[in-house]
Amino acid sequence: MDPSAKQEDRKDFIRITREEATSVHVDDLLKRQMSLRGETGVTRDRRRSWYYQNWFVFMAAGLLAALGGWGMLEPYFDDLPYIQGPIERLNTSETLPTRLTIGNQSLELNVTPQGYIEIRDQKVWLLRETRLLQPGGSKGRVDASALQVGQQVGVYAEFAVAGDDHFAFAMYLDPSPAQPAPDKALLTLRQLSARTEAAGLLLFALVGGLIGLAIGSIDGIICRLPRRALIAGGVGLVVGFIGGFVSGILANLAYAPLTTLAMKQTGESIGSLSTFGFLLQMGGRALAWSLAGITMGLGQGIALRSKRLLIYGLLGGVIGGLIGGLMFDPIHFILVGTDAPSAHWSRLVGLAAVGSSVGAMIGVVELLVRDAWLRMTAGPLAGKEFLIFKDVMNIGSSPRSDIFLFNDPQVADLHATLRSVGDECEIESRDQLRPLLLNGRPLKQSRLRHGDEITIGRAVFVFQKRQG
Repeated sequence: MDPSAKQEDRKDFIRITREEATSVHVDDLLKRQMSLRGETGVTRDRRRSWYYQNWFVFMAAGLLAALGGWGMLEPYFDDLPYIQGPIERLNTSETLPTRLTIGNQSLELNVTPQGYIEIRDQKVWLLRETRLLQPGGSKGRVDASALQVGQQVGVYAEFAVAGDDHFAFAMYLDPSPAQPAPDKALLTLRQLSARTEAAGLLLFALVGGLIGLAIGSIDGIICRLPRRALIAGGVGLVVGFIGGFVSGILANLAYAPLTTLAMKQTGESIGSLSTFGFLLQMGGRALAWSLAGITMGLGQGIALRSKRLLIYGLLGGVIGGLIGGLMFDPIHFILVGTDAPSAHWSRLVGLAAVGSSVGAMIGVVELLVRDAWLRMTAGPLAGKEFLIFKDVMNIGSSPRSDIFLFNDPQVADLHATLRSVGDECEIESRDQLRPLLLNGRPLKQSRLRHGDEITIGRAVFVFQKRQG
């Protein structure tokens, strides 16, 4: 064969090296071809950072906020007010009245007294049900005749006000309390009870405000937008606090009759409550926290004037509060049980469950019902998804942008604008010197399709749209 003919035949072959076949450029071409065919495989990439997902970010923010609220209020909570001091007087023969009148209510006392003791001029009735706290954590029965005047004791008491009078019933007695006595053990039972009532009144408001602050500000913090974080967080704090206070009152009105009915359902199945009573208690608390959750996620939607974010925050807050409320009582019984003078650990875990549930559910609701979003596949926040939450959104290096691309000299202050037009989304280049690339090609304006790749400076996004 003629050598020159062989040379001509070789020109018909395209030689591709291994490096060229596995290059990023080939992946880009394949993605572009799949996008043109309307296939969804283009949206799969390995840079999906789970820690940037809103459900996780909001869950962590809600958790930290709830823990902060617990830390601020817990020192003022006394499930059973504790006083400590020497027994100044001991009477084992006096009996209690069988009925108390508290406001407009008349209560029958189903307890068996053993007399009373006085500690720092405060009368505390001893009952046959009073438990003796023994070394090692075990509990026994209190024998009033074994107590002596002058003996140092610590008492966890149930405190009730009846008109101008008040009654204190010892639930637990510590015959060998720690020395010296804690500062709050030197307060009166009335003072300790008032502090607990005030803390309970502020619980929904403070926890709701802190969760609103955290969820409202966290996205601005991650995106390095201090102005957005301050405004959205501030709005979330105010709305969450006021809404939590109001809904807390409504929640107590709804919770009080249910828990009163639950306490009447005694049984052996779960502590002192029957199964039905325990379920009533759970349902009442879940209803209370779902009411309180209404305003916890509204801050970002109000601050950014976005109906979508407002709805996501509202639905997520209600569902999250409901889930957290349902978990509260089981956590208490698992961690503490019914035979303990304090519920601070169960309150810690219960509030943490409420905060994390509210945050997570706001993110989950957004994930389930969102219509369109951009996922950054390359850039400073690779893996983060940016929800298209209003009709017109600006992208650029200005901190006032809806999507802020920081520390990139290739990005203009106002580089591009996203517009929602009906069910479609369009993108427009706003800078003549620095191009906007769609699937690798510069453009002025174009309608976006699911899977389109948008390049702005060093940042690369994939446009995604709910299918079907």
